[in-house]
Amino acid sequence: MLTLKRKDCAILPLVLKRKWYDMIACNRKREEYRDKKDYWTRRMSRWADNSKFHKLHPVVEFRLGYASSAPHMAFISSGFYERDGCYYPEWGEWPELHYFIPLEERVELED
Repeated sequence: MLTLKRKDCAILPLVLKRKWYDMIACNRKREEYRDKKDYWTRRMSRWADNSKFHKLHPVVEFRLGYASSAPHMAFISSGFYERDGCYYPEWGEWPELHYFIPLEERVELED
């Protein structure tokens, strides 16, 4: 597993529930989705701009819940893009536009 320093990464922190965290941890889910709302547009645009402008690795860091001691994992991502409605057998239909974040290699983050 690749180890990266936090200062060399543009990190997008995301909090997940157990079901989604476990699916990503065991490689059953290789992408993450967020609704195309103003809040996520601002957050993800800032994340992508930081990685490009400062030449940092774009990393998505998942945390299981909000506790400070919660388990976490991180993945390099190629960024994000918009995707129209589609159907996923495991979790249903998404008729609206949403952001699609592909997850690539899992990485270890160190301070």
